[in-house]
Parts: sequence; structure tokens; C-alpha cells
Amino acid sequence: MTKNEALKVANGSVVELGRLLNISHNAISQWSDKKIPELREYQIKEIIDKREAEQLEEA
Repeated sequence: MTKNEALKVANGSVVELGRLLNISHNAISQWSDKKIPELREYQIKEIIDKREAEQLEEA
């Protein structure tokens, strides 16, 4: 997952992504643009899955 793909989860906000992952926005700024850390990618996929499940429950 690229940094831009990760940021889409937080509407493009580094600060919001940091909040979602419980890390500082400074840590995110240090990520490579081409590939984010594997653990963070896993966490982001979990956030996406949770959001999708919540949307299904609302429908």
C-alpha cells in the first residue's frame, strides 16, 4: 500500500490517519511514498474492513 492509498482512509489528512493509528503525524511523514510499513498496512486494512461492516449493518 502506498502512502497516498493510506491517506485516502483519512480523507487525505496525515493528522487524522495518525489519530486512527494512534501514532504521530510525524511518524507518518517518515513513511516511504511507495510502500508503508507492513504493520500499518494491516491496521489500515482492519479499519477499512470495520467501516465496510458498519455500512452493511446500516443498510
